[in-house]
Amino acid sequence: MIIGTSSIWLQQFKDPDERFIQCITNVWPRVLNKINCYSLEDDITRLLVDLLQKDRATINVGLLTCQWKLREETSDEEFSTKGILDMALILGQDHERYIAYECKRLNVVSKDGKRSSLAGDYVDKGLMRYVKEQYAEALPFGCMIGYVMDGDTEFSIKQLKAAIEKRKDTLNLAATTFKAIPGFFTQFETDHIRVKTNSPISVKHRLFSLHE
Repeated sequence: MIIGTSSIWLQQFKDPDERFIQCITNVWPRVLNKINCYSLEDDITRLLVDLLQKDRATINVGLLTCQWKLREETSDEEFSTKGILDMALILGQDHERYIAYECKRLNVVSKDGKRSSLAGDYVDKGLMRYVKEQYAEALPFGCMIGYVMDGDTEFSIKQLKAAIEKRKDTLNLAATTFKAIPGFFTQFETDHIRVKTNSPISVKHRLFSLHE
Protein backbone atom coordinates (compact mmCIF):
# COMPACT_ATOMS: atom_id res chain seq x y z
CA MET A 1 0.00 0.00 0.00
CA ILE A 2 1.33 3.42 -0.97
CA ILE A 3 1.34 6.16 1.65
CA GLY A 4 1.86 9.65 0.30
CA THR A 5 0.70 13.21 0.01
CA SER A 6 0.84 13.47 -3.77
CA SER A 7 -2.11 15.29 -5.31
CA ILE A 8 -2.10 12.66 -8.06
CA TRP A 9 -2.44 9.88 -5.46
CA LEU A 10 -5.30 11.75 -3.77
CA GLN A 11 -7.06 12.37 -7.09
CA GLN A 12 -7.03 8.63 -7.80
CA PHE A 13 -9.62 8.36 -5.02
CA LYS A 14 -11.49 11.60 -5.57
CA ASP A 15 -12.30 10.88 -9.21
CA PRO A 16 -14.06 7.50 -8.66
CA ASP A 17 -15.72 8.95 -5.56
CA GLU A 18 -17.36 11.67 -7.68
CA ARG A 19 -18.61 9.04 -10.12
CA PHE A 20 -19.95 6.92 -7.26
CA ILE A 21 -21.75 9.83 -5.62
CA GLN A 22 -23.47 10.50 -8.94
CA CYS A 23 -24.72 6.89 -8.76
CA ILE A 24 -26.14 7.60 -5.28
CA THR A 25 -27.82 10.74 -6.63
CA ASN A 26 -29.43 8.67 -9.38
CA VAL A 27 -30.94 6.07 -7.03
CA TRP A 28 -31.74 8.37 -4.10
CA PRO A 29 -35.35 9.10 -5.21
CA ARG A 30 -35.98 5.33 -5.14
CA VAL A 31 -34.52 5.16 -1.62
CA LEU A 32 -36.94 7.88 -0.52
CA ASN A 33 -39.87 5.82 -1.78
CA LYS A 34 -39.11 3.04 0.71
CA ILE A 35 -37.96 4.80 3.89
CA ASN A 36 -39.33 7.42 6.27
CA CYS A 37 -38.09 9.80 8.95
CA TYR A 38 -38.09 6.99 11.53
CA SER A 39 -36.00 4.54 9.47
CA LEU A 40 -32.84 3.23 11.10
CA GLU A 41 -29.41 4.06 9.75
CA ASP A 42 -28.52 0.48 8.83
CA ASP A 43 -31.83 -0.04 7.03
CA ILE A 44 -31.26 3.06 4.90
CA THR A 45 -27.71 2.03 4.07
CA ARG A 46 -28.64 -1.56 3.19
CA LEU A 47 -31.38 -0.37 0.84
CA LEU A 48 -29.00 2.12 -0.74
CA VAL A 49 -26.36 -0.56 -1.28
CA ASP A 50 -28.90 -3.03 -2.68
CA LEU A 51 -30.03 -0.50 -5.27
CA LEU A 52 -26.49 0.54 -6.14
CA GLN A 53 -25.33 -3.05 -6.60
CA LYS A 54 -27.97 -3.43 -9.31
CA ASP A 55 -26.73 -0.30 -11.06
CA ARG A 56 -24.34 -0.84 -13.99
CA ALA A 57 -22.73 2.58 -13.49
CA THR A 58 -21.77 1.63 -9.93
CA ILE A 59 -20.33 -1.69 -11.07
CA ASN A 60 -18.16 0.18 -13.55
CA VAL A 61 -16.64 2.28 -10.75
CA GLY A 62 -15.73 -0.47 -8.30
CA LEU A 63 -16.91 -3.30 -6.09
CA LEU A 64 -19.38 -2.00 -3.50
CA THR A 65 -19.71 -3.84 -0.20
CA CYS A 66 -21.92 -3.25 2.83
CA GLN A 67 -20.83 -3.64 6.47
CA TRP A 68 -17.27 -4.39 5.39
CA LYS A 69 -15.02 -5.71 8.15
CA LEU A 70 -11.59 -4.10 8.30
CA ARG A 71 -9.10 -6.71 9.45
CA GLU A 72 -5.62 -6.17 10.83
CA GLU A 73 -2.82 -8.57 11.66
CA THR A 74 -2.12 -8.48 15.40
CA SER A 75 0.62 -11.11 15.40
CA ASP A 76 2.07 -13.69 13.05
CA GLU A 77 -0.96 -14.64 10.90
CA GLU A 78 -3.37 -13.73 13.69
CA PHE A 79 -6.06 -11.22 12.71
CA SER A 80 -8.74 -9.16 14.41
CA THR A 81 -11.50 -6.78 13.28
CA LYS A 82 -10.64 -3.14 13.96
CA GLY A 83 -13.82 -1.69 12.52
CA ILE A 84 -16.83 -2.24 10.30
CA LEU A 85 -17.43 0.23 7.48
CA ASP A 86 -20.99 1.01 6.45
CA MET A 87 -19.93 0.99 2.80
CA ALA A 88 -16.65 0.40 1.01
CA LEU A 89 -15.97 0.89 -2.67
CA ILE A 90 -13.06 -1.36 -3.59
CA LEU A 91 -11.08 -0.08 -6.55
CA GLY A 92 -9.53 -2.51 -8.99
CA GLN A 93 -8.46 -5.85 -7.58
CA ASP A 94 -6.73 -4.51 -4.46
CA HIS A 95 -8.79 -4.86 -1.26
CA GLU A 96 -6.45 -2.39 0.48
CA ARG A 97 -7.29 0.31 -2.08
CA TYR A 98 -10.80 1.38 -1.24
CA ILE A 99 -12.97 4.41 -0.55
CA ALA A 100 -14.57 4.30 2.89
CA TYR A 101 -18.12 5.61 3.44
CA GLU A 102 -19.32 5.99 7.00
CA CYS A 103 -23.04 6.81 7.25
CA LYS A 104 -24.77 8.62 10.12
CA ARG A 105 -28.27 9.94 10.78
CA LEU A 106 -28.70 13.64 11.54
CA ASN A 107 -31.68 15.64 12.84
CA VAL A 108 -33.56 12.65 14.20
CA VAL A 109 -37.09 13.53 15.34
CA SER A 110 -38.80 11.31 17.91
CA LYS A 111 -42.47 10.43 17.66
CA ASP A 112 -43.22 13.04 20.33
CA GLY A 113 -41.62 15.72 18.13
CA LYS A 114 -38.30 16.16 19.92
CA ARG A 115 -35.33 16.72 17.59
CA SER A 116 -31.77 15.51 18.23
CA SER A 117 -29.10 16.75 15.84
CA LEU A 118 -26.72 13.79 16.51
CA ALA A 119 -23.89 15.98 15.20
CA GLY A 120 -21.74 14.88 18.13
CA ASP A 121 -22.15 11.21 17.24
CA TYR A 122 -21.42 12.01 13.59
CA VAL A 123 -18.07 13.45 14.64
CA ASP A 124 -17.14 11.14 17.54
CA LYS A 125 -18.31 7.83 16.03
CA GLY A 126 -17.68 8.67 12.40
CA LEU A 127 -15.22 11.40 11.45
CA MET A 128 -12.90 10.67 14.39
CA ARG A 129 -12.36 7.11 13.14
CA TYR A 130 -10.53 8.50 10.12
CA VAL A 131 -8.30 10.65 12.32
CA LYS A 132 -7.46 7.66 14.52
CA GLU A 133 -6.78 5.53 11.40
CA GLN A 134 -9.44 2.98 12.23
CA TYR A 135 -10.81 3.69 8.74
CA ALA A 136 -8.86 4.40 5.54
CA GLU A 137 -5.52 3.58 7.14
CA ALA A 138 -2.63 4.43 4.79
CA LEU A 139 -5.10 6.04 2.36
CA PRO A 140 -5.35 9.77 1.61
CA PHE A 141 -9.13 10.03 1.42
CA GLY A 142 -12.35 8.97 3.12
CA CYS A 143 -16.02 9.95 3.12
CA MET A 144 -18.91 10.66 5.46
CA ILE A 145 -22.57 10.48 4.42
CA GLY A 146 -25.20 12.14 6.56
CA TYR A 147 -28.87 11.20 6.32
CA VAL A 148 -30.76 14.37 7.23
CA MET A 149 -33.89 12.77 8.66
CA ASP A 150 -36.07 15.88 8.93
CA GLY A 151 -34.82 17.52 5.73
CA ASP A 152 -33.42 20.58 7.53
CA THR A 153 -29.95 20.53 6.02
CA GLU A 154 -29.20 24.12 7.05
CA PHE A 155 -29.67 23.19 10.72
CA SER A 156 -27.54 20.05 10.37
CA ILE A 157 -24.68 22.05 8.83
CA LYS A 158 -24.85 24.57 11.66
CA GLN A 159 -24.71 21.79 14.26
CA LEU A 160 -21.90 19.96 12.48
CA LYS A 161 -19.80 23.10 12.27
CA ALA A 162 -20.25 23.63 16.00
CA ALA A 163 -19.42 19.99 16.81
CA ILE A 164 -16.30 20.05 14.63
CA GLU A 165 -15.14 23.39 16.04
CA LYS A 166 -15.60 22.09 19.59
CA ARG A 167 -13.38 19.09 18.80
CA LYS A 168 -10.91 20.80 16.47
CA ASP A 169 -7.88 19.85 18.56
CA THR A 170 -8.67 16.14 18.82
CA LEU A 171 -9.68 16.13 15.14
CA ASN A 172 -6.25 17.58 14.26
CA LEU A 173 -7.85 19.91 11.73
CA ALA A 174 -5.45 21.22 9.10
CA ALA A 175 -7.84 24.17 8.58
CA THR A 176 -10.43 25.50 11.02
CA THR A 177 -12.98 26.71 8.46
CA PHE A 178 -14.87 24.99 5.68
CA LYS A 179 -17.47 26.01 3.16
CA ALA A 180 -20.68 24.06 2.68
CA ILE A 181 -21.72 23.80 -0.97
CA PRO A 182 -25.47 23.31 -1.54
CA GLY A 183 -27.03 21.33 -4.38
CA PHE A 184 -28.89 18.04 -4.73
CA PHE A 185 -26.94 17.26 -1.58
CA THR A 186 -24.91 19.62 0.60
CA GLN A 187 -21.19 18.89 0.72
CA PHE A 188 -18.02 20.08 2.40
CA GLU A 189 -14.52 18.78 3.02
CA THR A 190 -12.30 18.64 6.09
CA ASP A 191 -8.55 18.00 6.21
CA HIS A 192 -6.83 16.34 9.14
CA ILE A 193 -3.46 15.13 10.37
CA ARG A 194 -3.79 11.56 11.62
CA VAL A 195 -2.77 10.68 15.15
CA LYS A 196 -0.47 7.67 14.75
CA THR A 197 1.38 8.35 11.51
CA ASN A 198 1.17 12.16 11.39
CA SER A 199 -0.05 11.78 7.81
CA PRO A 200 -2.76 13.87 6.09
CA ILE A 201 -6.24 12.71 5.16
CA SER A 202 -9.04 14.56 3.38
CA VAL A 203 -12.61 13.64 4.32
CA LYS A 204 -15.50 14.52 2.01
CA HIS A 205 -18.89 15.01 3.65
CA ARG A 206 -22.25 14.78 1.85
CA LEU A 207 -25.63 15.35 3.45
CA PHE A 208 -28.61 13.68 1.77
CA SER A 209 -32.06 14.88 2.77
CA LEU A 210 -34.90 12.47 3.43
CA HIS A 211 -37.32 15.10 2.14
CA GLU A 212 -37.64 15.66 -1.61
